[in-house]
Amino acid sequence: MKLISSGPGELRQMVACLELYYRQAQSQKDIARTLGVSAATVSRLLKRAYDDGLVRVELDLPRTPALETALVQRYGLRDAVVVASGGRADVREELGVAAAAYFEKIAAHSMRVGLSCGFTLYQTVRALRERRLRDLVLYPLSGESTLKLVDISPNTLVGMAAAKYRPHVTAYALPVQHLQSPRQLLRERRRLLRDPQVRRIYAGAQDVDVALAGIGLIGEQTPGFCALAEAYGVSVKRLRQLGVVGEINYQPFDADGRIVERPELRALVQRVLAVDGPRLQSLSRRDDRWVIAVAGGSGKVDAVRGALRGRFMNVLVTDQDVATALVSAPRD
Repeated sequence: MKLISSGPGELRQMVACLELYYRQAQSQKDIARTLGVSAATVSRLLKRAYDDGLVRVELDLPRTPALETALVQRYGLRDAVVVASGGRADVREELGVAAAAYFEKIAAHSMRVGLSCGFTLYQTVRALRERRLRDLVLYPLSGESTLKLVDISPNTLVGMAAAKYRPHVTAYALPVQHLQSPRQLLRERRRLLRDPQVRRIYAGAQDVDVALAGIGLIGEQTPGFCALAEAYGVSVKRLRQLGVVGEINYQPFDADGRIVERPELRALVQRVLAVDGPRLQSLSRRDDRWVIAVAGGSGKVDAVRGALRGRFMNVLVTDQDVATALVSAPRD
């Protein structure tokens, strides 16, 4: 039985709200009219009931086990989660809910977690439930940002996740820089790493127990990597000419999963303080680490396939349409 600190009158109202909202499916406005209170009071009571443990939410999203097994066998993954297509919500929201549920299944006390960036990962963090995990440590996988078309940065997502798990959580940030030339980048990297605290955070980000990352496509008006590339004078058209099909944590890769290291991309690949592609591959090969990539939507098939070939992750969370395209394509 839950211990409720509310007074008897408020508790009765709370129970009435729960009955009308969850069992009779009434709107908050209708409940307010029935109980003679404001809609804001109804909203507050429902939230209080959830916070006090009177409401337990269990997500049971439709999945496709056959496709999950096929992905694991075809691409040598540790695990796969495939969400059925055709849902009413934005596919990124559905993927975020599925990825959050998977993370909560493996989450443990004293775990070190790294976060990349992007809207799908934002939906993942948003879907996490507030809970107590002792000594949880959160790291950004990159300190990069752009000055135009700013993406949802790793530092921002770390802050959001920390709010879910406080007070028993430690959250770090990495410096955000906007530098143009490779020489500037290397000089600034050396300067930052002379700071013991920055060096310690950067080392921690390289050695997390769980890394959560999105997979970006190469397209016009795409925040994040493509916007950053434009800032360095590399257009989406040029990225495609160079063979770039996608990116993970701002690491551009080709259709075979190889990091594209052309001179004009050096400022992107060697930017300030980020967990790079080879390190993600190294973590993915370890049985005691999870590198979870969350990506879906028909436009990302080529990017996800390239990331799988590069073995940048050992767990993939995607949707049915992408999974079907990946397992039905001819083998390499």
